[in-house]
Amino acid sequence: MVSSDHIAPGEEGQIEVTINTQGKTGLITKTVQVRTNDPKKFLHILKLTALVVDNFHNKEYPPEEIFNSPCKKCHVDKGIGRKGAYLFWADCLMCHQRGKIAPSIEKLKRLPERKLKKSIENGIPNTKMPGFLIDNGGPLLPNQILSLIKYIKNQ
Repeated sequence: MVSSDHIAPGEEGQIEVTINTQGKTGLITKTVQVRTNDPKKFLHILKLTALVVDNFHNKEYPPEEIFNSPCKKCHVDKGIGRKGAYLFWADCLMCHQRGKIAPSIEKLKRLPERKLKKSIENGIPNTKMPGFLIDNGGPLLPNQILSLIKYIKNQ
């Protein structure tokens, strides 16, 4: 929102910009377009950069904590009852998107199926990857894990 809809040449004004940072962390960039009646330069583009610090996610938690409240709301609940691509997009993508904090899907599909299965079921020691198999405290049934493997391998 601008402080005034009429600003004379040489005057200054203010533009208030609000950025929704929900679900975002790290360095983000947004642009704002300002249109004027100046015939020589009627469009100005402002580039805003912000470092979003998430007080909850910057703490160190054991990997299994994602299966408990409040973490499970984002890391588990969206994938309940889903399989394959829908399950991956709901619960896996947040970490595996372009190798954000875990290997990308391109790297995962190059792994042998048995290693992929073992990693999903049991987790990976000394990483943020917990075991997702229901028998290991996770939320997934064996058929859901197999559907994930099938999806990953076919990408």
